[in-house]
Amino acid sequence: MYIDIQFVPLPPSPEILSNKTLVVIDVLRATSVIVHALSRGAAEVVPVTTVEEATRLFKTFPPGSTLLGGERGSRKIQGFDFGNSPKEYVAERVKGKRLILTTTNGTKAFRSVAAAEGVLVGSFLNGTATAERSLQLGRDILIFPSGDEGSFSLEDVVCGGMLIDLISKKSHDPIGLTDASWSARFLYQRFEGNLLEALRLSTHGKALDALGLGEDVLYCARTDVTNLVPAFRDGVIRVS
Repeated sequence: MYIDIQFVPLPPSPEILSNKTLVVIDVLRATSVIVHALSRGAAEVVPVTTVEEATRLFKTFPPGSTLLGGERGSRKIQGFDFGNSPKEYVAERVKGKRLILTTTNGTKAFRSVAAAEGVLVGSFLNGTATAERSLQLGRDILIFPSGDEGSFSLEDVVCGGMLIDLISKKSHDPIGLTDASWSARFLYQRFEGNLLEALRLSTHGKALDALGLGEDVLYCARTDVTNLVPAFRDGVIRVS
């Protein structure tokens, strides 16, 4: 088994996606929100790329069955039920509901890798469970950080490095790592004792702090709060 990680969110070619397990990561905050919302009982999450697509799709579902969530400029979109803060997605509001989600980076990432055979949703919140599921699937792994508007994202790559470290330690067989995977693993080990430091040093983490959303940064740095491993298939994310 080999593990690679893509440092910037360029859409992979079909050849790269073939016969691999993909893990999409957007620590701040889309994959953290998805993992959290599903852990609170949401039925499914539909990631879309634009606000217009989200509102158009919303109208196709029965009234009361579906909620809208997402952000632009890290702020809640006007007319939506939720923004992109995990704390908004409480069980009383999301249990049994479909969630249509659109964000600046994370939901676009899912569309970029939609052709892959298996796409998992990774975050610090479900890190160990995601590593174990990736290993169980037995395929080569490509970790796909969603980045920050097309650029390298520190917190996502540190999370990817954590997955690489966990998979390497849990496997009974040798794991092959690319140069990028070694780099991400070393980066994770630098912050292993204080993941919150990595989030607060990151460009996006600083931006969220400046907007008064520091509680989101703190929450998204928590590890292994759930064993759920959502999977993206046929345009929809559900608990696998």
